[in-house]
Amino acid sequence: MRKLSIIIPCYNESRTIEEILHRAIRASLPGWDREIIVVDDGSTDGTREILKNLDLPIIRIFQEKNGGKGTAVCAGIDRASGSYVITQDADLEYNPNEIHKLLSVIDAGVADVVYGSRTLIPQDGVKGPAVLRLGVWFLTQMVNILYGLALTDICTCYKLFPREASDAHSAGGFESDILLAPALSRRGYRFAEVPILYSPRNAAQGKKISYRDGLYAIWAIIIDRLRHL
Repeated sequence: MRKLSIIIPCYNESRTIEEILHRAIRASLPGWDREIIVVDDGSTDGTREILKNLDLPIIRIFQEKNGGKGTAVCAGIDRASGSYVITQDADLEYNPNEIHKLLSVIDAGVADVVYGSRTLIPQDGVKGPAVLRLGVWFLTQMVNILYGLALTDICTCYKLFPREASDAHSAGGFESDILLAPALSRRGYRFAEVPILYSPRNAAQGKKISYRDGLYAIWAIIIDRLRHL
């Protein structure tokens, strides 16, 4: 039986961290073992104390300073032992019960990398802030044009890829999520997408990404493309 390493980077998610861990533990993953690696990226709101006191079958990593989502994911990957790796946000926007959809593509042998797309399934009333949706669309189109891909949601949390390609994931902030696809594409991995459900939150509920992250991601994409002409 193959093993999946679920990497959960978190920063100041005291309201949701326990619930998402329980969901990840309970999620049905037919034919797959799992290990859950949670990386606290220098939280200051009590998340670290919650993690230390939870009696759950998880691997805990504590970063002394906040280094960004990409840096936290890389720390988790370094401890991973599964044949495949997937990222899981520590809030409740993504439900681990959706992960089996991505694994089924790997089981079928039709792709090496699977992304969970929030745009491939109609979700009445579930849209999120318009500016963020526009930003996701723009960044996705930018990556598709510059790298010859055909993805619909480059910013999704759910990215399933072989652990042997883990060095394709770069340290940094949210831009690391976006640069993963070009890095994997350069190595010849086959991509697929599956539709997933999504429950967006807003800034008042703890949403951290902003337009500044989008602007920095645009700059990071341009620099990456120039480096690999």
